[in-house]
Amino acid sequence: MLALVVIGVGSMIGFGIKNIIQGKQDVTKILVYLVPAVIFGISYLITGAVTDAAMLTMLITMALLAVMLIITGLRTTFKF
Repeated sequence: MLALVVIGVGSMIGFGIKNIIQGKQDVTKILVYLVPAVIFGISYLITGAVTDAAMLTMLITMALLAVMLIITGLRTTFKF
């Protein structure tokens, strides 16, 4: 079962890299998916516990989402 998961994730990464090289995907859109992993890594280094790091990652990600929604709303409202 684990082998199938590894094969699936490996093929997704491989095809993702292939699409980036061929110019079918924007690199910034792909890098957005790495933000939670980076936040998790930093919070794990700080807390030292996986569960605490996971909760902290969720809270930070939700806070970033709220800030981005507010910024997007302000940009749309005031057109700047």
